Amino acid sequence: MEEILWSDFAKVELRVGTVIDAREFPEAHKPAYKITIDFGANLGVKKTSSQVTTLYTPTELIGRQVLAVINFPPKQIGPFMSECLLVGLHRDNGDVVLAIPDQPVPNGTKLC
Repeated sequence: MEEILWSDFAKVELRVGTVIDAREFPEAHKPAYKITIDFGANLGVKKTSSQVTTLYTPTELIGRQVLAVINFPPKQIGPFMSECLLVGLHRDNGDVVLAIPDQPVPNGTKLC
């Protein structure tokens, strides 16, 4: 495992936001959703594509707080522009379990 400096970690903008929309992404090569997340008044709304279709439905995602990296450059995914990256953990079978706060916090709060 490569060690990093605290200053490296401090550059990562891991923020909490609330999912306000989630829908199927049929154009994606692997099953995925298009997800819209509200990161609060200062950071605004961002979109992402995420391969979390095995464990979550779009309806289950809406209203849920999630963690995402918001300072990656936008990435084109087929016809969709992703503006952030949801974070999660892979199970042995490849399913993604979202990393989420276990208590509500204000949208935009930075992981410390």
